[in-house]
Amino acid sequence: MKFSPHRHAWKLIAGLGLLVADGLVFGATDVGKVASFILVVGFLLLIATVYCLFYGVLAFARLYGLPIKRKRRLAGSLTGLTGCLVALQSVGELNIRDVLVLLPLVIIGYVYSFYGTRTDNPDI
Repeated sequence: MKFSPHRHAWKLIAGLGLLVADGLVFGATDVGKVASFILVVGFLLLIATVYCLFYGVLAFARLYGLPIKRKRRLAGSLTGLTGCLVALQSVGELNIRDVLVLLPLVIIGYVYSFYGTRTDNPDI
């Protein structure tokens, strides 16, 4: 794999842009007075930021000798788990049983996602 400083610079700029957008959306909205679609936009923005954070952490783990071949898939699974937990927390329905049910479901889904894929492309 070849190091491309331009590609990494664009990823950094996109990550910083997401953080700025998060700050604007979450800092300038009042939950009681804003339209519901703005809350949905904020939630989707949060999910995109969490995905970028997980993907960056998994890519950074390579520097410490932990090579992860399918970073996108693992970051997507962790983001899905986090999104479900945040959604449940926001409506006041999160408890320990939900976590104990969601965690095995995400693990099974992650493992099942390998079932029909080819092995010649490790970046999937």
